[in-house]
Amino acid sequence: MPPAGDLAYALGLPPAEAIRFFQSKGHALTWDWREMAGEDHAKTFTVAKALRVDILKDIQQAVGKMIAEGQTERMAAKDLIPLLQAKGWWGKQLAADPRGDLQLVQLGSPRRLETIFRTNLQTAYMTGRYRQMTENAAARPYWMYVAVMDKRTRPAHAALHGRVFRWDDPVWRVIYPPNGFRCRCRVRALSESYVKRHGIVVHDSRDFVYPVERADEPPTLGVKLPGMDRGFAPDPGWDYNPGQAWARWDRGGLLEDCVGGGATFAEGGKTGRCIKALSGQKTWRDYNRPDLRRVGDEMRLPAPPILQAGKTAAEALMVLQTALGVGEDRPMRVIQTPVDPVAIRAEWLAHLVEKRDQARERFANFITPTLEKPFEVWLTAYDDGWRKRYLGLFKEQRDLLMVVRENQDGSLLWNVIRMRDEELNKQRAGSLIWKKE
Repeated sequence: MPPAGDLAYALGLPPAEAIRFFQSKGHALTWDWREMAGEDHAKTFTVAKALRVDILKDIQQAVGKMIAEGQTERMAAKDLIPLLQAKGWWGKQLAADPRGDLQLVQLGSPRRLETIFRTNLQTAYMTGRYRQMTENAAARPYWMYVAVMDKRTRPAHAALHGRVFRWDDPVWRVIYPPNGFRCRCRVRALSESYVKRHGIVVHDSRDFVYPVERADEPPTLGVKLPGMDRGFAPDPGWDYNPGQAWARWDRGGLLEDCVGGGATFAEGGKTGRCIKALSGQKTWRDYNRPDLRRVGDEMRLPAPPILQAGKTAAEALMVLQTALGVGEDRPMRVIQTPVDPVAIRAEWLAHLVEKRDQARERFANFITPTLEKPFEVWLTAYDDGWRKRYLGLFKEQRDLLMVVRENQDGSLLWNVIRMRDEELNKQRAGSLIWKKE
């Protein structure tokens, strides 16, 4: 019999995605776990104060074997402890911090190994689970937050127990577990028939997600639903969804949409590779929406000024961050759209201006009005999953369509398309989830 509460057995055999997730990680030497941003933990393995590469690799290999072979924590520790002790990484010792000052610190211990095992195992399993549930969202579109509900469960986590949201509700960027060290929460996917049969209430978080400021910590998002005595926010360093943050998660996130045989940006320049929406989806005609050629100025937004392109990627990034109201002093901004809050994070923007031939920053002023007051919002199925697309129309730019696409990982990609209006209509496919009338 496995030890009571052993996470490897509680979660079942490891899914292939969990193994791939953990094996894809690099490694980094750190003194304090807070040296690494939360989302970076999805890409990099680290153990605070394991300042020798061989020791860090020993621990990483032990965790990887535990995940791949379904070992218990006791089995993994039995092999790893003698190795760490032989290399001197055990117990309390004097060690020099990054400034060269000596400190008495805790290196290896049974308790610490348990935390390392549980943290990495839970993160890997929940990342693999997220990928599986997202791919199966058409059959099981509702997700339930499940806490263990014993005396060790955090009150805030217990308050979310049994709450159900759609799989694409932005709340999962905030609450998808793990939400702290030793968090044992998980998520269960439900079919629409199950939800109806059991009379389960499906929540919509759009009015209940809010920014949270914390002293000496980056801002994050919190949620407070009706019936909750206090709001919920992940522990510091855990304000990310590991499945979304995984470097290989939305591989098509930086690729534009294929339209009319090829993707276009701004003045019609070809970009090469693109992602293709599935055929056979509903279009604007199925929803009795007007042809874009006949949309009057009363349904269009005032066109903001087009910005000067940056001469370098650094200048372009500054232009983009200024237009979107984010930067070092404000690393995150939440925009309330007609359907969902959208989070813009400063650290997500640099890669969008790396290709200087596109000069995406010139159209940054069009992003916020398109998100806040779109002409339409579509949930479009691609060959690799679903993405939301916000469409913006402007008075002084009648041949311009602004498409802001929210990717599966919450990042944004925008495309300013200049072409004939009948070609613009091809952007309008999928489920129409909001419309201006």
